[in-house]
Amino acid sequence: MRSDSILLLALSTTAFALLPSSSPHCQQLTIPVSITANPFIINIPTPANQSELTGLITKFTSLTSNVTKDDIQGQTSLNATYKIWTLLCLPSNSTASTVEFAIHGLNFDHTYWNFGGDGSPNSYVDAAIKSGHAIFIYDRVGQSSKPDGIKEVQQATEIEIAAQLITYLKSGKSGHKFSRFVGIGHSFGSLQLIGLAAKYGNLLDATVITGFSPFSGGLHTAVAALGLTIASHQNPSRFGSLSNSYLAIINDQLDFFDFPFFDPKVLQLASDTKGTITLGELISLGASPAVNYTNPVFVVTGEHDFLFCGGNCYQSLNGSLNLIAPTRGLFPAIQTFDFFIPANVGHAINLHFGAPEAFAKIQSWIGGLV
Repeated sequence: MRSDSILLLALSTTAFALLPSSSPHCQQLTIPVSITANPFIINIPTPANQSELTGLITKFTSLTSNVTKDDIQGQTSLNATYKIWTLLCLPSNSTASTVEFAIHGLNFDHTYWNFGGDGSPNSYVDAAIKSGHAIFIYDRVGQSSKPDGIKEVQQATEIEIAAQLITYLKSGKSGHKFSRFVGIGHSFGSLQLIGLAAKYGNLLDATVITGFSPFSGGLHTAVAALGLTIASHQNPSRFGSLSNSYLAIINDQLDFFDFPFFDPKVLQLASDTKGTITLGELISLGASPAVNYTNPVFVVTGEHDFLFCGGNCYQSLNGSLNLIAPTRGLFPAIQTFDFFIPANVGHAINLHFGAPEAFAKIQSWIGGLV
């Protein structure tokens, strides 16, 4: 998908605030981001009720499903401005030269990266800060602005927003100058990083992909297992104002957690604070080779990732002894490729007991970049 992007990152002084519950070196800002993107024309109406949605999910996850052929009718041009909630955190005792740009996946918001707050073993933000890095996290569109969940909240739109936010960080308009920009994504966020590399080449100096593999054999089963429901029905107090194109997950454990290698309180908190998924995001998922990207790539996916490994990442694929190594095929021009498969970890890596080990591996890899 090709598109041109425009940047309107006017910083509103009224949007700036220091978070009372955060480090004093974290600054919150709501940034208006204007883009031009080419999302799909999806020929699916907003579901009128849960029964209609369930029928659509059944069709989407059937073994003979061909949504691209049946329901996608080319692409259109979208010009829009979205207000994106962001948080930039920096170490308290040093000037960071590296900033990590983190994109969360579906069913989460920015709290996937700072889960549990300062000092939590599940907080990736904490690990990055302790390594001397700055980190930029944000709520993707659909969690920040909430436009049409079929026509607008799609992968192509979100790739453009990410590109503009990276451009913002590179411009120094945040008030901080960085010399190295490392992307880290989880699941759908990893797909966005692959899309960024495919379209914009070396916009980032290095890419860390988590919760992903190129294996699609288990995706239909995994999506069906989510128990997708209309979000406003699932939790009226949180999602009551949303269109029926916004969905929520019923079964928070099955696809995301590897029993018993997590704290039940973490599962409960993740369930209580879950984000949404739009039909547009679900239908527009995909990855194309990033032929012009040449910078380092590191992939970290849990051993028992149910979504991208069908529960077992040590299956053979394309001559490989696991499902993670073939990710390199999406980056044919790179010289540096590494991967790590943490044991006893499911899809939501950050929410498992094994999170600190995964964080340490990522920080060590970033620290070893030349």
